[in-house]
Amino acid sequence: MTQQAIRGALQTHLLTLGWADETAFEGRTFTPAADEPYQQVATLFAEPNSYGLGDGALERGIFQVSLRYPVSRVAEDGIGQVTARAEAIRAAFPKNLTVGGVVKVARRPEITRLGVDGDRDVTIIRVRFIER
Repeated sequence: MTQQAIRGALQTHLLTLGWADETAFEGRTFTPAADEPYQQVATLFAEPNSYGLGDGALERGIFQVSLRYPVSRVAEDGIGQVTARAEAIRAAFPKNLTVGGVVKVARRPEITRLGVDGDRDVTIIRVRFIER
């Protein structure tokens, strides 16, 4: 399977949760509103798993969603909205879920709150995957 097909399947599944207009996809121009949250998506491919010689290698990696909320909004409203969004993404990618028939979630997604980056509070969700 191609990396493009894997990336597309994961991104399409993420968009079932909404936020299409607030999503910064790889390789596309995106300018967030200064006072609005958005999510930034990246697909990080690792060395493929190899099952011996030949074409038996399977792509694997991390689908990473960075939730980027304005610091002022988090200070005013608290971290509840960020946590709820992160947990919704985690729930949408449970371990062993097959996405788009091309990729499988390898383990329960990890949520990490990174803190402040410029004017944004950042929380990331990492979904580890392997080609199906």
